[in-house]
Amino acid sequence: MRHRVVHDYLHVDYDIVWGVVSVDLPPLIEALAGIMPPEKESG
Repeated sequence: MRHRVVHDYLHVDYDIVWGVVSVDLPPLIEALAGIMPPEKESG
């Protein structure tokens, strides 16, 4: 998707972009959060 947005931005279908951001991304973030190690506190 990055390639399309950066190099072919005149032909981007904003409905597809919105669908990815609003439907596909939240479950991906949740799945990744479940496998990420906890953050270490700095200091």
